[in-house]
Amino acid sequence: MNKYYIFGNGQFAELISNILLEEHKIKKQKLFFVVNKYVNKKNHILEKNFFKIKSRNFNILICIGNIKKRQNLIKRLINEKYNFPNLISKSAKIMKNSKFGKGNIVLPNSTILSPSTFRDFNIIGTAATILHHCRIDSNCILGGGSVVGAGTNIGSNSLIGVGSIIASQNLNIGSNSLISSGSVVLNNIKKNSKIIGNPARKIL
Repeated sequence: MNKYYIFGNGQFAELISNILLEEHKIKKQKLFFVVNKYVNKKNHILEKNFFKIKSRNFNILICIGNIKKRQNLIKRLINEKYNFPNLISKSAKIMKNSKFGKGNIVLPNSTILSPSTFRDFNIIGTAATILHHCRIDSNCILGGGSVVGAGTNIGSNSLIGVGSIIASQNLNIGSNSLISSGSVVLNNIKKNSKIIGNPARKIL
């Protein structure tokens, strides 16, 4: 089962295809992009046509950056019994007691200390650092270069921007939170919050 359908057609989807090609030695003819608008390329398929495929003998990676779009797509896919592998870059440093659900993507040069737990469909950005005893719910994006302090709990559908730092230990980041790039978080964040700055503050 080494055929991959990649949802998305942007730069992130291209990056993931390169990781599959270069690090995991997946053949180019085994990679397909699922898109919303017609693209005149052999390896692109419209989303509406993808859902007509009866076979389930392939892998799916969700490479869309918009949290809400990801959430809606996951809801549609999860009931169809597709295969959602974890894609982990070979340059990522992950301690062996870390636990992953399904459909997670861990990008190059990231560091994950154990014991940390990731549920499903998260993206761990390039050179992100997740310290020990963290718990990440589903459909979160941890931007490149972000740092998550020890014992942090991050609720589902949250976006931790590029270069952000959750600086204190044992913090709770509520679900549906948006932490803007470069922010430094020192306190718990309530769900549905938008946060910016150093120190981070809520955007009204």
